[in-house]
Amino acid sequence: MIRTSLRSLEYRSLLHIAIGGGISFGATYFLLSIVPVGVRLLLFSLGYVGLLAFTEAGSAMSLFTFGTVFLPSGFFGGLYTGSKIKENLRIILVFPALIGFIGLIALRYFTGYINLSAIDPQNDFLIPILGNVVGSYLGGYAVNWEFEETARPSETIELDLSQVKS
Repeated sequence: MIRTSLRSLEYRSLLHIAIGGGISFGATYFLLSIVPVGVRLLLFSLGYVGLLAFTEAGSAMSLFTFGTVFLPSGFFGGLYTGSKIKENLRIILVFPALIGFIGLIALRYFTGYINLSAIDPQNDFLIPILGNVVGSYLGGYAVNWEFEETARPSETIELDLSQVKS
C-alpha cells in the first residue's frame, strides 16, 4: 500500500516535500539560535537566572524548546507541504519533518554540538523528531481542513420531560 502511493508521487511533489523539509530545518536553526538566549536574557532581567542551576530547569528548558522551536518549525514545513500537495497526507507529511530532523542532526554533528561519547537521546533525538513530526501534521492538516456543517436545520433536539421528578 505504501509502495503504490509513493510510486504515484511526481517529481514536483518530491520537490515540494524537499522544500518543506528545508523550511522546517531553516526554522529550527533560526529558532534554536534565538529562543535559549532569549529565555536566559528574560530570566536575567527578572533576577531569576539562578533557577538555571537546578536540575529541573533542564527539563523545563527541554519542554519549552519543544513548544517554541520544534513544534513551530515542523508546523511551517507541514504548512508549506500541505498547501502544495493535497493527497496522501498521512504518508507525505512525515518526510518534511524527517528532512528537517536529519538536517539538524547533521548540522549538530559537523559543528561538534553532538558528541558521540555523551549522547542524550531525549534532548538530542526524541524531542526534535517528535516536535517536527507533530508540528508537520498540524500544519499540513491545518491547510487542508475541510469545513463541514455540523448542525443541520432538519435535526432537532427534543427533551423527554416524562422522566423529570416534580
